[in-house]
Amino acid sequence: MPATWIYGFHALFYAMFLPRLLSRPRRRPAPAAPAPPPASTARFSRGLLVFHGFAMFVLYFGIGSTVFGPNRRFLFAPQRAAGAVVMLAAAALAVWTLTVFRSWRLRAQIEADHQLSTDGPFRFVRNPIYLGMIVLAIGSFLWVPNAIVLAGVLLVCLASDLRARAEEKVLLAAFGERYRDYAARVRRFVPGIY
Repeated sequence: MPATWIYGFHALFYAMFLPRLLSRPRRRPAPAAPAPPPASTARFSRGLLVFHGFAMFVLYFGIGSTVFGPNRRFLFAPQRAAGAVVMLAAAALAVWTLTVFRSWRLRAQIEADHQLSTDGPFRFVRNPIYLGMIVLAIGSFLWVPNAIVLAGVLLVCLASDLRARAEEKVLLAAFGERYRDYAARVRRFVPGIY
């Protein structure tokens, strides 16, 4: 399996989001009457999105420096196969999530038609999309294990956790006790643990 195939696995993961991004209806001007709820967008959501983008940049810089650089290290012989399986699992999680998640947005926003998702992968973790990104990053490290990719993985984990926490505050403000009960039953990223 050529080293450059890692980019194909990443493209597959992100391709899962394209239909949703392309099918989003154009925003119409809001009516002048009622104002949106005060907690409709998470504080610092743009900054958190930029930080997540920086984490992904570090990850991709590490991948590129290994795939196209002279120093290729291997943890174990079938590491690329293991990384491929993990990255395919991330793509499968993204597909499963997007088939049941009707209110997905790139930023932490609550709009008038937002629905609280508690089925599909949301039965097991509260933030399966961020978990998918973390799993994709871990699979990348298995494929190309170097210090920069590891730093990217850690930054992706941190950015995903910060974004999840920001979104959870907005969801709690919007859905109140219903979300509080859900959050008490379902963990953020690892079922039964965290």
